Parts: sequence; C-alpha cells; structure tokens
Amino acid sequence: MSPLLVAGLLLVAAAPARTPAASRPAPTATKAAPEPSPAAPAPVASADDTALLRALLWAARPAPEEVRAIAVEDLALLGDPRALDSLATHLWDPNPRTQQAVLRAVSLFQHPRAEEILGNVVRHPRMPDALKIQALNGLVFQRTSSARRTVQDAATDSRLTSVVQNAARAVAAQWDAPPASR
Repeated sequence: MSPLLVAGLLLVAAAPARTPAASRPAPTATKAAPEPSPAAPAPVASADDTALLRALLWAARPAPEEVRAIAVEDLALLGDPRALDSLATHLWDPNPRTQQAVLRAVSLFQHPRAEEILGNVVRHPRMPDALKIQALNGLVFQRTSSARRTVQDAATDSRLTSVVQNAARAVAAQWDAPPASR
C-alpha cells in the first residue's frame, strides 16, 4: 500500500464525522444541546494526528538508512498504536537496520497488536534468527499471559533453531525472575 494512501486514510479516519443538516434526526421533546452553525468550519486533524502522519511519511520515504531508522523509532515515541500496522509493513524492509528499528519501536508499545506482531516475527519461518531473538526480548515487556505462552512455545518449538529456542528459554527465565531491588 502506498504511504501516501495510508496517510490519507489516517487523516480521513482521524477527522470526526459530520452529518449534513438534511440527514440530522429531528429534535426530540427533551432539551437538546445547541447545534453548531452550518457555517462553522470543518474540524481539522489534531496536532497528534499531524505528527503521526509526518512520522509515517518519513519512515516510508526513500532516504539513507539512518534517517529511516530514526523515523521508525520516532513512531514509537509518539505512542500512537495506529502506527503499529505501518511498522509491521516495514519489517519487510531489505535493510536489517530498519528491521531492527521496527522491532525496537514495536516493543515499546504495550498493545495487543504489538504483541501479535512480535509473536508473528518469532513464528515466521523466513525471519532471521537475530530478529526472532529481538522479538522474544520484546515480548517480555508485554507482560500478558499470551505473550508468556508465546515465549514458552518458542522454547520447545522444533521448527525454530536451537539458538532461538535457547533465547526463548532465557527470556522465560527473565519472566520468572523477581524484580531487581534498589
């Protein structure tokens, strides 16, 4: 999907829906809130929406790898889970540095979609082992029973390499370890 198409869809989804005056329901007998005047300007996207859109465009723009990696990480700093689907598409970037930046960004979200993306990376047969191990380490921060189950399943999955299985065992041990005291 084209980055500009994604950006346009985000703006449309972010703008509140406005109903024309002819299709508004008739007022009821109860006292209703005053309706906005028909001449009022249409609401514009918020500053958060604008920042998200700019970050999505910078992450998708052909640029040096450092710029793209920084743009991808900036998406995580915004903290908007709407960016997760766009981040997932960048996992297929041919540049390993961008892929690693995507996983770092996705790991910062505590969201069901972030957990799903990380689990899919671990289970995907064509993802490099380094990315699978990074995704396993990111699952620790999800702190859900399903993320823990994914890590435990990876530790015993014979389709995964022994390196990934050992990393899953180490992550599972971190999960069971008590928090460090100050």
